[in-house]
Amino acid sequence: MGEENVELLRRAWSAYDAGDIEAFAACLTDDWREYGPSGPSGGFGTLDDERRTMESHRTAFPDKHTEIHHIVADDEMVACHCTVTATHTGSYMGLEATGKRVVVHEMMFNSVSDGKLAETWAITSDAGFYEQLTGRPAPEQLDNMG
Repeated sequence: MGEENVELLRRAWSAYDAGDIEAFAACLTDDWREYGPSGPSGGFGTLDDERRTMESHRTAFPDKHTEIHHIVADDEMVACHCTVTATHTGSYMGLEATGKRVVVHEMMFNSVSDGKLAETWAITSDAGFYEQLTGRPAPEQLDNMG
């Protein structure tokens, strides 16, 4: 089962990088939640939130790519360490294209239920896209990648 969860994670993030919202959604439970480092007490993102993020990133960072360095999985969880890179070539949060390259290192821990990702805990070690582009903290509505 762990190997199936590895493939599930790879399929999900491949769809995410391609901007294929429906293929990404097919890898998630209907009530999927994404948490930041604070866990549920810090709020959470939903699939609808992620759809908006994906659309925004597709416009602003069409070359966005997630390189997965490590994946560890068992029957109930799948975790990965990855690096996300992108070039700011379109409008993003009111910012016109800068041509700047952004890089975010991330670790994600995902619970799996009935063959789908049910919850994701994402922890980044860098400033998100917005802060890298502006030097200012990201607005609250942005997720950890922001």
